[in-house]
Amino acid sequence: MVLCYHSIHPGKPYASTTPEAFELHLEWLKENTRLTSLRDLVEGKEDAVHGKPAVAITFDDGYEDGHSYALPILAKYGAPATFFITAGFVEREPAVLDRFQRLWRCGPGDLDPLDWGQVLELHSSGMDIGSHSYSHANLADLAPVDVARELRESRDIIGGRLGEAVDLFAYPFGKPRVHFTAGTARMVRDAGYGMAAAVSFRGIRSVDSPYRIPRFFADGDEIFKLEQKTRGAYDLIGWWQEHAPVWLMNVVSPDDFRK
Repeated sequence: MVLCYHSIHPGKPYASTTPEAFELHLEWLKENTRLTSLRDLVEGKEDAVHGKPAVAITFDDGYEDGHSYALPILAKYGAPATFFITAGFVEREPAVLDRFQRLWRCGPGDLDPLDWGQVLELHSSGMDIGSHSYSHANLADLAPVDVARELRESRDIIGGRLGEAVDLFAYPFGKPRVHFTAGTARMVRDAGYGMAAAVSFRGIRSVDSPYRIPRFFADGDEIFKLEQKTRGAYDLIGWWQEHAPVWLMNVVSPDDFRK
């Protein structure tokens, strides 16, 4: 399965997990699973053996604490991770910063994106870097020309900074049919990305498309809840997210439709 984190910080108003909670996760995962990269997991290089599931760790958006807090903990436990960067956020584009302030209901002084030097250090430390679009817009709401721009600009900016092609993508917000569509996934493929991560609360199946990789939010999880996710106890929720009528999803999870 794949876990999705956001901000790892002890005090930011938008922090989704504290460093202490994240380290407890890593300690448990190191003991009870086989930690691997998203790329190796999706490409089938890591399968469950000896009763231990393979787990990949990902981070979305591109917060500075991914470098200052998450990276030392990842290094301590020898855990690879993929960081999906919102290019305009790291570029400190004013309109993108305004979008994040609205999303998190915070002030401009609260937001702290990575800088490009930190992104390069994450990469040189063995972490994969992917795109999370340019502005973190809901791609399902955009015209095709604007989706193409979000995909192309983020890929080119991040690739230019890294000095290598970027072929990993994560859909902003990530819910199938709400935040991306089958057409969006085709555009991601046509833009040159090799895989794309979504948000569906279930493990990966061999029949899954590499452009609809399911992920669990792990922000704030207690260890018991994390263990239940690795054992498949939440997979029915993933089925619901992928198959329930959209009108009913809007009734049950209205916040997903406001983004």
